[in-house]
Amino acid sequence: MEFRRLVAERDVERLRAFLSESDPEDYLLEGIEEGVRDGRLWVGVEAERWVSFGRLHDLGHGEGWLSGLRVERSRRGQGFGSRLLDGLLGDGRSLGLSEFRAVIEDGNRASQELFARHGFQPIVEMALRRGKMGNSNTATLRRARAEDRIKGPIGWIPGQLGRVDLLPGSAGGRFGRWDPRVLDRWIQEGKLFLGPGLAVAVQPDWLPEPRTMWVNPLQGTPGTLLPAVASLAKTLGQEEWQAFLPSTEALRREYSDLGLEPHPAWGDRIHLYERSEVPAQDR
Repeated sequence: MEFRRLVAERDVERLRAFLSESDPEDYLLEGIEEGVRDGRLWVGVEAERWVSFGRLHDLGHGEGWLSGLRVERSRRGQGFGSRLLDGLLGDGRSLGLSEFRAVIEDGNRASQELFARHGFQPIVEMALRRGKMGNSNTATLRRARAEDRIKGPIGWIPGQLGRVDLLPGSAGGRFGRWDPRVLDRWIQEGKLFLGPGLAVAVQPDWLPEPRTMWVNPLQGTPGTLLPAVASLAKTLGQEEWQAFLPSTEALRREYSDLGLEPHPAWGDRIHLYERSEVPAQDR
């Protein structure tokens, strides 16, 4: 199998056909024109036929994010996924990356076993939840100013792991190590919002229809922060919002009580996987 990097302007329609053939409802098809310009895209090719696809994102600081791994339906179970993942990791090493992460839904046993064979370990369970904009006009969250300072990691997933959703560009949901400078960037970009005991970073217009913002919870309890996020969505002209949230049985019940829905394509239990080639004492 040959490993070949895609050219966005040339390969978008062929990629659309490849994904549609395996799954016409593949979430990667949403906004595919922007998706092919985001990250490093690779395909496995056999006799000029595409048999696998995957993305690698350089998060900086030696960290990489893997996403979108796909194998042609008729070629699954034949080692193509393993060779694709080997190729993506090799590409990452060529960029100087030594830590890699990915998210895998609970029911995807094949991917979980594939990543485990390549040295990845699950480090936290999450839920991908969706919420509607709120009806309240009460402004409990305000845009952070340059003089605002919050300590971090504070809570939620950043507080548990020292990993934070970096919100790069228009694509949320990529976890890198906590760096206080990310707060300065969010403030400069107008993405950080604060309230009494509350903090959240958002990426408006993450999806165009319905207008949906990506949310990164940082401080507060579900019962206080999530209703405030719903109100913020209305203020920012967003119809819906989505976020990776910590997941336990009790928390999942609380999210449901707050009216949040699981993402239909991901289920309600998702695992963040990590592989590090850096000795523990050097991290």
